[in-house]
Amino acid sequence: MFVFAVATPALLVVLLGYVVGYAVGAWITDLLGSPSPLVAERVGWTTGLVLLAVVVRVLLVRRRRRREGPHQK
Repeated sequence: MFVFAVATPALLVVLLGYVVGYAVGAWITDLLGSPSPLVAERVGWTTGLVLLAVVVRVLLVRRRRRREGPHQK
């Protein structure tokens, strides 16, 4: 059960990044005059994985700060 609780949000983040990256990649290749689904797909996967890495990093930093508690001056 724990695997699904972690994997489902991670897959949704990758999917969101993929959709946005694919759309941008397809749009840019159309503007350049050579529409290439292969380029758009590579951009989509890269964007999805980078977005996942950013989200994991942000969550880990927030968790670490919450554990440390407020700093005293």
